[in-house]
Amino acid sequence: MKRMMALSLLLGFFMVPGGFAQGAAQTQAFPHKSVVMLWPAGTEKVNPDIPETIVPKDFEVVKDVHNPSLTVFRPAKPNGTAVVICPGGGYTIIATGLAGYPIAERLNEAGITAFVLKYRLPSTKGAGFKHPIPMSDALRAVQWVRFHAADFGVDPQAIGLMGFSAGGHLAATAGTLFGKYSFGNDAVSKVDSRPDFMGLVFPVITTRKGIAHGCSRSPVDPRLSKQQVPEMSCELNVTKQTPPTFLAHAKDDATVKYQNSVLMHEALLAHGVATELKLYEKGGHGFGLGREGTDSMQWPGDFVAWMKSLYPNLSFDSE
Repeated sequence: MKRMMALSLLLGFFMVPGGFAQGAAQTQAFPHKSVVMLWPAGTEKVNPDIPETIVPKDFEVVKDVHNPSLTVFRPAKPNGTAVVICPGGGYTIIATGLAGYPIAERLNEAGITAFVLKYRLPSTKGAGFKHPIPMSDALRAVQWVRFHAADFGVDPQAIGLMGFSAGGHLAATAGTLFGKYSFGNDAVSKVDSRPDFMGLVFPVITTRKGIAHGCSRSPVDPRLSKQQVPEMSCELNVTKQTPPTFLAHAKDDATVKYQNSVLMHEALLAHGVATELKLYEKGGHGFGLGREGTDSMQWPGDFVAWMKSLYPNLSFDSE
């Protein structure tokens, strides 16, 4: 309650039954699909003068991100919840057009305000974007949304992280290591960076031999491998403070083994953290909103149902 009151004073809105700022819901300081920069000018290793690269593909894919950003997706009827989406891409690209924008639009249908994150990639040549820099972008995104919660009609205690594949690894590192790191020195950086929940979809989780996907070690600085490799195994860093977590994976995923999600689920249960694991028979990897003709298409509805269980007083209807 103290945390809620402090955030309410910081954000300058009044609380009403239902837990979010009704009076701010119509604010248009950040219009639908607007893009906001995460870090202030002069932040180390942030360079707004270097444009991101769009990779030719059937859907938008970006790389060479030097100025991390959020693309805002506002629902017609915000219900007070928000999700920061971390698209995947093996830490070499960011598949915004597959596991970013379409996901945000689907969440909007359920009243969830969504923000698609373009984060710095550890594979960016000569940039030095190794751990914890990508994670700092995810944590900063949570802080930014919480700081601006009043502008979106969002409850500052209903802000989550969702990640896909390598983006799931990014979200899971942020959701397990938030207490060990802090970044920046402006007003946004003073806000709590802990996500209130996580949604991890076909996520990379572990560095365990026989299960790990290679990209789990991509953020590791070779000079600091001894201390950083354990931080890349998200299941090892779960505590009772880790946020409630929804996991979804297809059993026939030949790229990222579904045991990644099982390991995370078991670690959460062992620490008494609320968690739900959905394993689908078919879907493969990178199925976005679900691969046509497979049970993986159920996951968005399963996630929304889980959100209803977390926030039973809020409406997640698309009507």
